[in-house]
Amino acid sequence: MATVTVFGSTGRMGRAQVRQLLLAGHSVRAVSRKKGFYANQENVEEVLADYNDPQSLDEAIKGADVVFYNKPSFDQVSKMLDFCAAVGAASGRANVRLIYQTAAYAPEKEIGQFNYDRVLASENAVLQGGAPTTVFRPVLFMDNTLTKWAREDILNSDEFAYPHKPDLEANWICLDDVAKFMIAAIDRDDLIGRRMVIGGPETLTPQRIADFFSGYFGRPIKQKTLTPEEFAIRMADIFEDVSDISREDYIAAMTGFYEYNNEAEFNPFVVDMDKVLKEIPIKLTPFSEWIGQQEWIPHEDEEDAPSGG
Repeated sequence: MATVTVFGSTGRMGRAQVRQLLLAGHSVRAVSRKKGFYANQENVEEVLADYNDPQSLDEAIKGADVVFYNKPSFDQVSKMLDFCAAVGAASGRANVRLIYQTAAYAPEKEIGQFNYDRVLASENAVLQGGAPTTVFRPVLFMDNTLTKWAREDILNSDEFAYPHKPDLEANWICLDDVAKFMIAAIDRDDLIGRRMVIGGPETLTPQRIADFFSGYFGRPIKQKTLTPEEFAIRMADIFEDVSDISREDYIAAMTGFYEYNNEAEFNPFVVDMDKVLKEIPIKLTPFSEWIGQQEWIPHEDEEDAPSGG
């Protein structure tokens, strides 16, 4: 079994990875900026690190067999590429296996959409460190519906409100399944150097998502299409104290991102998962099954970083 250093271990993505690593019998070095989240958790060692301190990154990786990397979603956004490069360089110095999940689709080359091109740039920044790396590009997370910008509408207004046009299809994937892909790649040398788009087992429209919630909660949940700007303002209100970019720039970038997704000639959220599963055969979780596994009453310590599109 491997010892895996997990960056971003206390966020939604990192918590799913820690959970699945422990279930698979691995040991975890959980990296964060303060200790205590995994206090007394068996087979989890908490490690402090700061992306601005290369030595602390070296210490966090030292002795690990594998690194799982989740880039910060909001904290010091303007330094995101620098942080990606720093983790890639530290992994390269340690010559350790690096598995990076981008939290979003990325194109093979720049397409002129800022957010997607920036994801591609983050991959290139990670890879320039020279570590043997696999990149997973999950397109859209089921776990987004647990966040402040979606769950409150579902629970309190009986609405699934999202900025996707009504006929936009997507292969929603849960964070635990993303973790399973990452774990499967630990011993797969044939996946080194690969950048793989991944999604869930079903291609779903927004109305189908609303239908799943209706079935689970036993009452009608309406599908509501937010405009990209409405959604961007909602997100800016939630994260106003976290991001280091201006509110205006954030709203403009978020609006442009969702306008692109709704209007693009290709669909960045649809994945041929039959092809993916032939290479990495894991059992994927259907949306209706995932809903029943969640706690829908929010907790004060939950983290709401955005994921995917």
